[in-house]
Amino acid sequence: MKNKVIIGLMIILFAIAFGIFIIYKVILVPSGIDIDKTKYPITGIDVSHHTGKIDFQKAKDQKIDFVYMKSTEGEYFKDKTFENNFKGAKESGIPIGAYHFFRFNKPGKNQVKNFISSIKGKTFELPFVLDIEDWGNNTSNSKEEIINEINVFITSFKMETGADLMIYTNENGYKKYIADSFSDNNIWICSFNKKPNIKGKWTFWQHSHKGKYDFADDLVDVNTFNGNVADWKKYLGK
Repeated sequence: MKNKVIIGLMIILFAIAFGIFIIYKVILVPSGIDIDKTKYPITGIDVSHHTGKIDFQKAKDQKIDFVYMKSTEGEYFKDKTFENNFKGAKESGIPIGAYHFFRFNKPGKNQVKNFISSIKGKTFELPFVLDIEDWGNNTSNSKEEIINEINVFITSFKMETGADLMIYTNENGYKKYIADSFSDNNIWICSFNKKPNIKGKWTFWQHSHKGKYDFADDLVDVNTFNGNVADWKKYLGK
């Protein structure tokens, strides 16, 4: 009898967990929008462990022009798919970049060490990115404290690597943390408006969280570059 009760509880818990997953995927994760590909012909994806296994050669064959992959998060987390994603994307010849998800409640100096340790010794064709957003973050720290730690991360990264960081954020995050403090950094904006509603110029635009391709196990984020094919080739040449 006791075993039946335990099994019953496990089934109920599994059903609840599965229901939460479906709600997250279908309702809470926004679909995004389709954009004018005659104006923005360059298409890229960004991936992490949530995406599952990816066939990068097939992605290249299907005209995916670039890939950003999650490398690290916070002080210690390293994405378990990063090494395989890096290897696969490199072998395919797709231009790639790496990003770090910034935790608001962790010191910037510790987070930057985590990121650098993950990308060290690897070559990338695209700028490194710092992902800054309220979603999934602990915002108990003040806005000023958060901005200060972001600045520590960016400054430390520049000193250690000599490279400037691009900032990924959504429209709310841009207005809240970026616009007045990091106007010199290039921007990768997440926006589901027909045109990103920010005052600064953007380099990349993430316009969908639900890209469905047969080269990926799960949905991928879809992005575009702010320019035409000639602009893209010039950008890569830099």
